[in-house]
Amino acid sequence: MIRIERAVIRRGDVAAVADLSLQAAAGEAWGVIGASGCGKGAVVAAVAGALPLAGGDIVVAGRSVRGEPDAARRECGYAPADLEAWPAVRADEFLDLFGIAAGLSGAVLKEAKGRALELSGLRGHERLDTIPRGAAKRLLLGRAALHDPAVLALDDPFRCLDPVEQEMCERLIEAALLVDRTVIAAIDNAVVPACFTHVALMDSGRIVARGPAHPAAFAPGRTWTWRVTVARNGTGARECLADRVPEAHLIDDLTVDCRIDPALSPPATLVTALVRSGIAVESAGFHPFWSTQLVPSDG
Repeated sequence: MIRIERAVIRRGDVAAVADLSLQAAAGEAWGVIGASGCGKGAVVAAVAGALPLAGGDIVVAGRSVRGEPDAARRECGYAPADLEAWPAVRADEFLDLFGIAAGLSGAVLKEAKGRALELSGLRGHERLDTIPRGAAKRLLLGRAALHDPAVLALDDPFRCLDPVEQEMCERLIEAALLVDRTVIAAIDNAVVPACFTHVALMDSGRIVARGPAHPAAFAPGRTWTWRVTVARNGTGARECLADRVPEAHLIDDLTVDCRIDPALSPPATLVTALVRSGIAVESAGFHPFWSTQLVPSDG
């Protein structure tokens, strides 16, 4: 559904993305992560036709962004990171504008607008320059899905959303995958929710790693920081885990940090070992989240 072929994207005289290639099939959702300024937002915007290509091509549902730009844009629903200024424009007028441009009219447009407004939590009469940031983000997501496009291109889709709103966004992505749509999203905090099937790591305008959205499959042989908190006897928990992982050390009386290879020491197996040793587990998980650990720190 998305084929990026040696794409070059420039911001002024600087190449934000250089010689980038990626293929995302129907039914796949790709989370693109990386440090700030790595080019992930530029890739998503270029897929949607919102940023021009300086080289290469992007094919969206069989339509070339360079050769058939209007047709390619119709195949894609785009949610930028922020809602641009639309003075005195109401939410329903905003959706009308994009729905009509996508070829919707009559009852079909009315139904699509209703779904988008429900997602945004708005009634339609609200002016865009007065709505809260969370509602604005949900309105952008609703606009992206308005015409049921083959591809969703989402820039930082979870920004400004509370946990309930983020779950709504995740359900939107899951629903798209169920009907064989393709999703590509730039994720600023690198926490890739379970609705994503694949992850691409960018650095300085290039994809440096890619794979299924699971640490053991994405980066086999790598170790990750994994944290467990127990109800009591942290020392016993550390001793239990130290026999099963390369590193295990106490953070405090009830918290143990480990380095684990998920293929050799699956987290579920580690939790089971603790429970069988009579140690009650309060929480366990990658800390920070596994995909966040892939992104090099600024320091």
